[in-house]
Amino acid sequence: MMNIIEAMSARHAVRDYTDQPIDEDTVHALRIAIEQANTHSGLNIQLIHDDEDAFGGCPTHYGRFRNVRYCIALIGSDHGAPSILDERIGYYGEQLALDAVQLGLDTGWVVLHETTAHHGKWQIHDGERMPAAIAIGHGARAGRPHRSKPIEELGLIETANDVLEPAHVGHAPQWFIQALEAVQLAPSALGKQPYRFTLLADGRSVHAEALDDVQSEIGLGIAKLHFELGAGDTDIVWA
Repeated sequence: MMNIIEAMSARHAVRDYTDQPIDEDTVHALRIAIEQANTHSGLNIQLIHDDEDAFGGCPTHYGRFRNVRYCIALIGSDHGAPSILDERIGYYGEQLALDAVQLGLDTGWVVLHETTAHHGKWQIHDGERMPAAIAIGHGARAGRPHRSKPIEELGLIETANDVLEPAHVGHAPQWFIQALEAVQLAPSALGKQPYRFTLLADGRSVHAEALDDVQSEIGLGIAKLHFELGAGDTDIVWA
């Protein structure tokens, strides 16, 4: 099985799937991963599987998907803070997407409309909503790498004089560059990667922010997971 770093590079969005079922052992492994994610996050993530339309008839926000028989429904309560839920959905959803890739599956992030008017595929309790889902299965064709922002647009360095400079290979810590390279692999709505990471002057604290764009908070959660994985054993302090 490939490791998590290899999975980041191997993961590409797939929207067209075959009829090949996911085997029982893999479904079981996905259920365990989802249970662990729910325990750590407090979310209500659910696996929808072995159905002719795992999206339950809900229209997609953008992009056309075909023959999606399995998906991960990313559901949770925002407790009055929608941006926090969106970021958490992005973080734990991407962990599950990478788990699926490690299990030999293809994946594709999707935002669905009218998720409360589905055909009984998932359960959304009072106070909960479903910001996104992840299609999973065996792709009819391989996904393609997405476009990525350059390092200097994704990362900034704070100097001792409180000046912010773009991150460049050679004048930024190697772990920070590696983390940003992992962020370059992160999926985002329309491939815009609307977020920025700033290494503060203490050399350990990192400020991560979502920029004004489509599903930017979900994208930030995805990117923060990639950043942590790329940073490896570095002791990061989120500022």
